[in-house]
Amino acid sequence: MMYYILLPDDTEEGVQYSTNVLGESSFKNFWVEQGFEIFERMVHKYPDTLDEIKIKDEKNKNYTPNQFLDVVSKLNIIR
Repeated sequence: MMYYILLPDDTEEGVQYSTNVLGESSFKNFWVEQGFEIFERMVHKYPDTLDEIKIKDEKNKNYTPNQFLDVVSKLNIIR
């Protein structure tokens, strides 16, 4: 399952850009992409901005940042 991050100025059409791809989960692993590093930076340095982002999966299901963290916390993070 692929996951995407949309910042306030991003559009749905832009989710394929490397900066918008959080990563992919499969086989109990989560392979991070560039968007995950951006998300981590936001969590640690700018937590007040997390309400402004959207997280979606490849099936167009929406997640809050906390819901997404719950999903990936059960997986092995592969960098």
